[in-house]
Amino acid sequence: QFNDHDLTTHRAQTRTMAPAKDPALLRRELVGWYIYDFANSAYFQSAMTVFVPLLVDDLANEFAWSRYGSSRPEYCSDLASDAQTNCLQCVEGDGNQLRVVDAISGSVTYSDLPSLTLPGGINPTSFIFSMISISVLFQAIAFITVGSLGDYGNYRKRGLVYASTIGAIACCLFILLPISASMYWVGGLLIMISNVSLGVSVVFYNSYLPLMVEDTAEVFAAVNAEKQGLLEQGAVASEKSQESAHKAREAANSEISSKGMMWGYVGGTACLVVSVIAVFITTAIGMSTWWSFGIASSISGVWWLFFSFMAFKRLPERPGPDPPTNKNLLLQGWIRTYRLIKHLANVAPNTNYFLLLFFVFSDGYATIATVSVLFASRELCMGALELSALAVIVPLFAAIGAYGWHQFQVKTKWSSQTVLVINLMLLALLPLWGCVGFFTKEIGLRKPIELYILGVWFGACLGSAQAFGRAVFSELIPKGHEADMFALFEITDKGSSWLGPLISAVVVQTTGRIRPVLLYLLLAMVLPGGMLHFLDLTQSIKAAKGDVVGDEDEEREDESAVLTGSA
Repeated sequence: QFNDHDLTTHRAQTRTMAPAKDPALLRRELVGWYIYDFANSAYFQSAMTVFVPLLVDDLANEFAWSRYGSSRPEYCSDLASDAQTNCLQCVEGDGNQLRVVDAISGSVTYSDLPSLTLPGGINPTSFIFSMISISVLFQAIAFITVGSLGDYGNYRKRGLVYASTIGAIACCLFILLPISASMYWVGGLLIMISNVSLGVSVVFYNSYLPLMVEDTAEVFAAVNAEKQGLLEQGAVASEKSQESAHKAREAANSEISSKGMMWGYVGGTACLVVSVIAVFITTAIGMSTWWSFGIASSISGVWWLFFSFMAFKRLPERPGPDPPTNKNLLLQGWIRTYRLIKHLANVAPNTNYFLLLFFVFSDGYATIATVSVLFASRELCMGALELSALAVIVPLFAAIGAYGWHQFQVKTKWSSQTVLVINLMLLALLPLWGCVGFFTKEIGLRKPIELYILGVWFGACLGSAQAFGRAVFSELIPKGHEADMFALFEITDKGSSWLGPLISAVVVQTTGRIRPVLLYLLLAMVLPGGMLHFLDLTQSIKAAKGDVVGDEDEEREDESAVLTGSA
């Protein structure tokens, strides 16, 4: 039986007694780790960013029209020029409007569409935001419940395989939605299943990162030098070797994380291109937009399923100590998370502050991606192929940006934290420019060309922000708590967010427009970015490399606190 102290001792003893890992085996593991990012990124970058929101939103709107008592009016572009009245026309910057032509004077007026609702009074466009928000709430529960499993036995790889397979199959089932507009609610259910499964799989996937970092030749040599200096020269004289070990870890973290993010964007972009080709072909042969989007969404599931099995062949078990025999491991996740947060509050309070800031800004840039597609469709009148082109631009430049910003850091030797702050401030320019549209009809995300330009900008900074966010986070993980910490990390990683979609759902439900959401997104970038600039994480990083102390008395006390709800 192992408690947290035993878990840490097991890691330390393994690290001390074992020789450096065979470079060939480490390379194989790294390749497998990169391939899994290549595989699962198709879900977020293609299915969930583009095709699933558009498909479910359109189904929900069509079903809402049927509840309104009439079918959706035809688009003016589908009618003869002399009959284009009482029809829908999308006005750039304002979205769909009802076009009415006066029979006598010939003057054209536009009016807002009637207020449409789904069962329960939900706005159709608000539905997709609500489903994403609810799915991430379930994600958070699942992350904490299963997060600690990755630190015991062979659960690390087993959890990765099971969660990934369930999520990929759920993504494949989006192909069934176009059968009927009434299937919109099934789309919401599949969003929840696939979103939760992806997040859980990446909890186990990310728990490999700090272990691989420790096995790199540079970190292994630096850690051994640190230990030797401590034994031979004492604590004071070993400070230089400790700093060298820290820099080696940060460099390895940054490099592996950036490469993983880069390959993720390459995989997501490649799948997106295949999906766009499928949309083009199915549209050309006369299939409906619904079926085009359904097929494109399911392609991401097939992609995820196929390449993930290639990754599983290369990733080792990375076993931990045997799980406790007299404890419920699912409850242990909550107990260990509580103890982890309490420990961090005592020895490294700035780590908890970083977690809070990380949650806000990562939720923010994930929401930007989701909002942009629906904003482009609903308010900028962009069609399926235009949206597909935009969706290709973002991940393509994200891959380039992740690599470019990493090279920038290598040359400038700036910390990951500093580069992350710069990225957040640059990302804030996108919602800031959109807010200009409140004051003028000419610019400020009023034309599609503006979104294309900002898509390049957003992508170039997004990949880097995600990579350096993960690198900084990895530096703060206490030994033996890799899966626990990445369970918290994953709540807002891989495009997962609940606060942004929740606020978006409320805004759309209240105003019927998406543009006001940009105000929240601006604050979600600027405020945490500014606070992160002044946050000192030096002590937190040092504390993370020490033992996470704990004994049976503390464990019983914390377990009681979790069960009773009192500290």
